[in-house]
Amino acid sequence: ERINVLLVGIDRRANHDAILTDTIMVASLDPVGNTVSLVSIPRDLVNVPLGNGDDYGPKVNSLMTYADRRRDEFPEGGKAALQDAIGTLLGIDIPYYAQVSFTGFKRMIDGVGGVDIVVQADIVDPEYGAFGYQISKGPHHLGGDDALDYVRSRKGAGESDFTRATRQQQILIALRDAVTKDGSLFWELPDLLAAAGDTVRTNVPVSELPNLAAIADEVSDDAVVRTIIRHPLVRSEDTRYGTSLVPDLDAILGVAATLFPKPGVAPIPWPRPSTTTGAQPSPTN
Repeated sequence: ERINVLLVGIDRRANHDAILTDTIMVASLDPVGNTVSLVSIPRDLVNVPLGNGDDYGPKVNSLMTYADRRRDEFPEGGKAALQDAIGTLLGIDIPYYAQVSFTGFKRMIDGVGGVDIVVQADIVDPEYGAFGYQISKGPHHLGGDDALDYVRSRKGAGESDFTRATRQQQILIALRDAVTKDGSLFWELPDLLAAAGDTVRTNVPVSELPNLAAIADEVSDDAVVRTIIRHPLVRSEDTRYGTSLVPDLDAILGVAATLFPKPGVAPIPWPRPSTTTGAQPSPTN
């Protein structure tokens, strides 16, 4: 069977009252076809269906904290609520989660000696942090601090939450490549988790980690199908929660059915590459 894991990056800083899920992804591993479907969910998504038949009106990045604070409504807690919601949105069961904070992310990147990426276009974001952020087009080797800046910047010219999601997926694959470059993920995983320390939370049983590592070792980079839930699967709208994204639930379920087929069947990318140019629509929209 497919192994579905909710990947959550959390923003836990001293000046924040609530813990927000800054990054939400689903990684679905097919142990038969040796493929992975990696799907990013926009944090500004509203009206997300819950597993109990209700909808969560506010932005989905607040659901985990909301549910943790209201155990009368969500007795299983915030992570389970988010798993159920994203699973319902995509029409799949998500039994596992892995959560990492900004600190844990940096530790994991530094723990493997940094990651190698190719930046597709110059990024200049004058609004990022206290001094802005920029990186040039071309190959780069990023340590933990630089990698975090790379996956969080989103206000440069031509940039958005969608292009940022593309970079987050890129770093995740680069991290896997860095871990496995000298051998199997099975042997490197303990050191990687030790580097992250208590900044990583997961409900994946320890007994399952060797199986997951073995699958990850077998999946090549070109067997990872990466998708971002974006326009026209969502539409931009100003709501009481600010600038939001309203999902087309039927359209999302239709795309998800091709991204998470039965084991052994190749997932179909969305949007499908052009038959003439191989190009896909820009993720800035």
